[in-house]
Amino acid sequence: MNGGDRMAQWLKVSLCLLTLVLVSCGGGGGSSTATSGTAAPGSAGLTLPNTATPVLYAQSPTLLPIITQARLGSGGVLVMDFQLTDENYNAILDLTAADFRVSVAKLQGTPIGNLTGSWQSYINRIEQPGVGPGLEAKLQATAERATSGTFTNNGDGTYRYVTAASLTNPAADILAQALSEGLNLNFEAGRTHRVAMQFANGQVPANPVYDWIPVSGRTTDILHYDVAATENCNSCHSELALHGGGRTEVQYCVTCHNPGSTDANSGNSVDFKVMVHKIHMGANLPSVVAGGSYVIYGFNDTPHDYSALHFPRDIRDCHVCHAGSATGTDSQTLTHQGDNWNEYASRAACGSCHDDLDFSLHYGGQDSDENCMSCHSVSGVAGSIARSHVDPIQQARTAFEGRILGVENTAPGDFPTVRFSIVNPLQGDAPYDVLNDLPFTQSGASISLKLAWSTTDYTNTGSNSGVANTASVNAFSGAVDNGDGSFSVTFTTAIPDGSLAPNVAASGSGSVVLEGRLAVDVGTVANPNIQRIPLTNVVAPFAITDSNASSRRQVVELDNCLACHGTLSLHGGNRTDNIDSCVTCHNPRNTDRARRTAPPYSDGKTEESVDFKTMIHAIHAAAYRTNPIVVVGFGGTEHVFDDSLVHFPGELNNCNACHINNSYGLPLAAGVLATTIDSGADAADRSDDTLVSPQAAVCSSCHDDAVAQSHMESNGADFATNEADIGNVLEQCELCHGAGRTYSVESVHGL
Repeated sequence: MNGGDRMAQWLKVSLCLLTLVLVSCGGGGGSSTATSGTAAPGSAGLTLPNTATPVLYAQSPTLLPIITQARLGSGGVLVMDFQLTDENYNAILDLTAADFRVSVAKLQGTPIGNLTGSWQSYINRIEQPGVGPGLEAKLQATAERATSGTFTNNGDGTYRYVTAASLTNPAADILAQALSEGLNLNFEAGRTHRVAMQFANGQVPANPVYDWIPVSGRTTDILHYDVAATENCNSCHSELALHGGGRTEVQYCVTCHNPGSTDANSGNSVDFKVMVHKIHMGANLPSVVAGGSYVIYGFNDTPHDYSALHFPRDIRDCHVCHAGSATGTDSQTLTHQGDNWNEYASRAACGSCHDDLDFSLHYGGQDSDENCMSCHSVSGVAGSIARSHVDPIQQARTAFEGRILGVENTAPGDFPTVRFSIVNPLQGDAPYDVLNDLPFTQSGASISLKLAWSTTDYTNTGSNSGVANTASVNAFSGAVDNGDGSFSVTFTTAIPDGSLAPNVAASGSGSVVLEGRLAVDVGTVANPNIQRIPLTNVVAPFAITDSNASSRRQVVELDNCLACHGTLSLHGGNRTDNIDSCVTCHNPRNTDRARRTAPPYSDGKTEESVDFKTMIHAIHAAAYRTNPIVVVGFGGTEHVFDDSLVHFPGELNNCNACHINNSYGLPLAAGVLATTIDSGADAADRSDDTLVSPQAAVCSSCHDDAVAQSHMESNGADFATNEADIGNVLEQCELCHGAGRTYSVESVHGL
């Protein structure tokens, strides 16, 4: 079957107004390999293949296929012309029929709006149930292997393919099955049609599409129906590559994943808008929460159970995948129908997430989609779809912004004073009174200031706050009102001067962090609802012994994290959307030792490092590691990050998904510290720690098996060194894995 794993597509095209729409709507979202409405060969604007320097199909590092023409041939077959080159338009001359597949679909209309529709494939098969709970045979769209039709190689990088399947005369059994399911396979020459292709030469897949209206042959000024753009999906997925890696474009996926396709084994629809919504809801589907499961059976009747999948952001963020001119952002790829999620409700789309909803009982019974917008609209009693999907906590956050205005008395032995304010950017940066205003005085509110040192690589030695935590002060209890909307807090912990145990003076630069949460009523007068509202953390550097304050090196970009997570708000909503804040505590010398109060724990350890560079890798690599990382948190709660909990949606070897400025490369930046794995008898004293050398700590956070460890040790790494000896450890990883080397990090990760 052709079940897949891509983000939602759920809208349709009006039967009565389609003719008007065809001449009024332009193209939708695109992709690097997708081309709609390209000119015929030799026409202006089309670059023809360069046959002077041809490349081999199997060896070309890039594929640039362009469908140049499609038409209906004798007997209703599809006749299509295309060309194939590399990205420099060097001709690929050796393509064979075994190297590609073709799908073709029409854009059907629905009565709920003139810009809604659904694709219906002309190429289908009947799937018989064999495993799973499904009991009935079902029609299922598919792609035609080119070995089935007539393939012509013109010898100049251009080709012709004629399908075996007839668009006007489907096989009798297919037609009968379609009629039994209420599906319309009639050829409708006046509608937008899409032909799509699948190429994959073992290196780079490509899925070009071509939209046209058969009755006129028009390819421009027609409805190119695109609800979600591949680029938006890939903000999390790095690159969607499904069904063996050959299917990478949403525009191609929907030619098969449409309302007329069902997985016979499970009985579940594989319609794109239904299947992809359900996959991303996963563990939060009402049917799953009630004890059910969501399973799609794929190739060779293999079950794919999405019942444990956790979407890394708020599922209500529909605009992350669907982006139009009204709901998208500048950083997204917009499509002409990208706003449809907010403008057209349907039972299939809404019921895919809200799968406990019985539409036969919903407000008197809804047996069609025609009445949905009477309630689910700006003027309707339920309000707009976008309003129904707003996260009130995230909306409330926009009214609060923290600011660090100054840091004084930061030399060794001094007790620093921090001046800060919290303002409302929605009201011209009007300052809040943090000592008296309700968001700060109601139960659940918490604002803290923290000190960390040194910015070269934090250890916080001498902070008197556990293993390697920051020095902290409650901003409410110690704040002094400065009378100008700002407040000052003086720390009761001094910057270490070496006079107190463990007798290590702070040096260089440090950081101050403003963090916390507010308590805000997001309900109504009749139904109050006080919630914790995260405050985006603020970090500012200060000089200790440096002449000028120096910030910590930047390794990852927050926006890269938020592309998947939407927001990062952890530790009860106190630590939010600031990596520079996270690393002050999640540093090389910190572990979860203080939280492990009720052993034994499943990993058999007495402590686990919470160093950012190792912990984050280990969490995201859950499906790759030999052993899951176990971190014990608040209240002694054990968190096992295994592949049942963590489903990294991207390519794990794509370091650039998170890192910036090649910060993943070897050698590591100067000053990067070894990672503590045993904090010794005295948690505050670094000298008795057991350490893993820094390069090995990073690499072994993903490559945690014994063979990988042995390889690292044979090249200088040490998994049991200490503070006194770490200077004698000579890691030589960069000799092979350094930039420009044969086995550079970039090379072995395929970057």
